Amino acid sequence: MAGRDGRHATQPYRARVGTAWYWIDPTAPADAIEPGDLVIIYPVSGDATLATFQSRSAESIEFAALDGERFTAPVRDIAALHLAAVDEDQS
Repeated sequence: MAGRDGRHATQPYRARVGTAWYWIDPTAPADAIEPGDLVIIYPVSGDATLATFQSRSAESIEFAALDGERFTAPVRDIAALHLAAVDEDQS
């Protein structure tokens, strides 16, 4: 993900992932994120990842990468989870 690290953002911001721009909303409560929602995952350490939220348990969250590959992340390893949407303005 290019640009600044938004894990501590308090207002919506725009971010570029690959060749596409997205609006990221850090104000959406994590418990309001539902299966099928696009999210930015900020791990405790490492780079942010754009993925589709799949399901959540007390211990982990399951996601699908943009290529469809599923992966699971332990809740303790996620610093922030922000709702994302493709920006209609791609300039």
